[in-house]
Amino acid sequence: MKIRKMLNDPLVQEVLFNIFEGDEKGFELIEVLLKKGETTEEELAKELGIKLNYVRKLLYKLYDARLVDYKKWKNEDSNWFYYTWRPTFEKIPYVVKKRVKELITDLENKLKYEKNNMFFYCPKCNIRFTFEEATDLNFLCPGCGNMLEEFDNSKIIKDLEEQIKFLEHELKHNPILNQ
Repeated sequence: MKIRKMLNDPLVQEVLFNIFEGDEKGFELIEVLLKKGETTEEELAKELGIKLNYVRKLLYKLYDARLVDYKKWKNEDSNWFYYTWRPTFEKIPYVVKKRVKELITDLENKLKYEKNNMFFYCPKCNIRFTFEEATDLNFLCPGCGNMLEEFDNSKIIKDLEEQIKFLEHELKHNPILNQ
């Protein structure tokens, strides 16, 4: 499957957005890497009009996700090390599948926690407590002293179940993840 088609998939975009921790400059970096192929940090910084350290920060995030590789070489005249970076976007399906599986596991753990606990909350402070915490507090809010009320977490449980169902469906049916 073509890289550009993969990058247009909403699930892929969401995973990349998370890799870049919400930094949309990362998508611009991906575009430049697609256009240039193997290139230096300096060329990327110049092309994007951003500082070299900022480019490195974005590249390290892609590297941690295994979506770029680098080569290190030493300039004999200056004794400085230089790096060239190369996109490995063919790994996108693997990376997305791995991240989605991790997310499903996290959501399943949250769902288990929600199902296995009873909650109370302070309507004034909007703070939620487990039954055990509420018991230790004598069912009084530590912030304002109001009486804690029982919290209905059925909507949270339903939302978690829907998210898990959606992601499991994507794992099975998204063409990018099933190559």
